[in-house]
Amino acid sequence: MLGPKIQPHGSRHVIWEGHEYLFFGGNDYHRFAFHLEVIAAASEASQKWGLNVSGSRTTSANHPIYEELESALADYLHTEAAAVFSAGYMSNTILMQVLSDRFSHLLIDELAHSSIVEAAQVTGLPVYQYEHRSASSLHRFLDCLPQSARPLALTDGVFASTGHIAPLKEMAQLGVPILIDDAHGLATVGVGGAGSWSECSINRAALFQTGTLSKGLGGFGGLIAADDQTIGAVKSRSSAFTGSTPMPIPMAAAALKSLELLKCDPSLVERLRARSLDLKKELLSLGFRVSEGPSPICSVTFSDATKNEVLFSKLKESGIYPNLINYPGCPPGGHFRFTMSSAHTEEDVQRLLNVIRDSVRGFQS
Repeated sequence: MLGPKIQPHGSRHVIWEGHEYLFFGGNDYHRFAFHLEVIAAASEASQKWGLNVSGSRTTSANHPIYEELESALADYLHTEAAAVFSAGYMSNTILMQVLSDRFSHLLIDELAHSSIVEAAQVTGLPVYQYEHRSASSLHRFLDCLPQSARPLALTDGVFASTGHIAPLKEMAQLGVPILIDDAHGLATVGVGGAGSWSECSINRAALFQTGTLSKGLGGFGGLIAADDQTIGAVKSRSSAFTGSTPMPIPMAAAALKSLELLKCDPSLVERLRARSLDLKKELLSLGFRVSEGPSPICSVTFSDATKNEVLFSKLKESGIYPNLINYPGCPPGGHFRFTMSSAHTEEDVQRLLNVIRDSVRGFQS
């Protein structure tokens, strides 16, 4: 089922049911989709080169801007090379198409994103699910594998529903290579926004990083960041890469400008981190079980449908979009998925917290 019809209205608001609401939804963590310089870069590129290369990069459509973007991403993510393509959801499938002959067993977090699960399934390799965010569970599975096994662990870096960060340091200490889907970690956590691996202070040498340009960079498209050999294999052997049209040229130009802005203004990531930690600290003090790390995602629920509906109404009455999600796998009664952006002000955060505090007090009285 599709979600409600909402229209963006500036960087921090949406129009819903004919009214304006403060928005703590979506995943545009720096609101680059509304940044005038990013929009200008996309506009200039479309006027100069058009919208679409209309072909595969292995035939007649390898526009220089894609390699420029890949070089900038590799530099930003502190790796040897990168590959970009049309959609973030494809990133894990593209990568696994060239990794399947390197590994014999795949071990996946039981709550990993569906794009990871589907990518693992297409390899035909044995797949095991370890307990969510449990390095000890992963360790037990590794101990059960034959000595000749060549395992690969696969996990989200930042989990989309809750904002929890994977225990990457503990996982890396097990000596297993890791594929990290950092769709929600890129430009939000780690030094300068380099991702969850940086946040957890692990070495890049034994990991592969996938992600998207549509969240922390506010654009569109997918990416893989890895060593030269892996990226070379992606560009020559992955049918999903070689047989598809890359992202529209203006989106590549937009991503380049977003990366430039992040590098020139470290306060963007720092402000996002501070706002996220402040919000979570207050929510924890109110008794909510939210992730304690610096990711910009908060899952808030009373684990009770009736109480959640009360908060829904209070948020709506206060002019805040009530981002209540209730689908299979959610907590009882659904949950509110609030996401921070570096564009949100301290007043915005306090406005949200005041409504939540009021609801808590009402249930306690």
